[in-house]
Amino acid sequence: MSFASQKVDCIILKDNHFTYRNQGKDVLVIFKESEHVEYHNEKRFFIKSDITWVSDCEYYLTIKETTLPRFPFKIGTKLHIEIFKVKGKKVYYKSTLAGKSWEGRLTKIKKLKE
Repeated sequence: MSFASQKVDCIILKDNHFTYRNQGKDVLVIFKESEHVEYHNEKRFFIKSDITWVSDCEYYLTIKETTLPRFPFKIGTKLHIEIFKVKGKKVYYKSTLAGKSWEGRLTKIKKLKE
């Protein structure tokens, strides 16, 4: 059974801005209908991916462009994400890539000017 089959309201993801912590720094994440962008180091670097929605709580990211130094994944790499809990402004997810999985958390923030 996938996490996404549980009763979780994931509509919060659509067209919103979030942050998560990576190596002690905030990473800005912007979800659009068909695009996902992560900005690192105060927007100096980015990772752009196409989103393929399976459901409101499950999607695939396909990496299409990045300026992040030493980024370990190639253009075209596909990442599978399932949301398993939404509590207030916090979104808890499980990501899977090449048979390896990890969990993370996004925090919704006020939309910023792009």
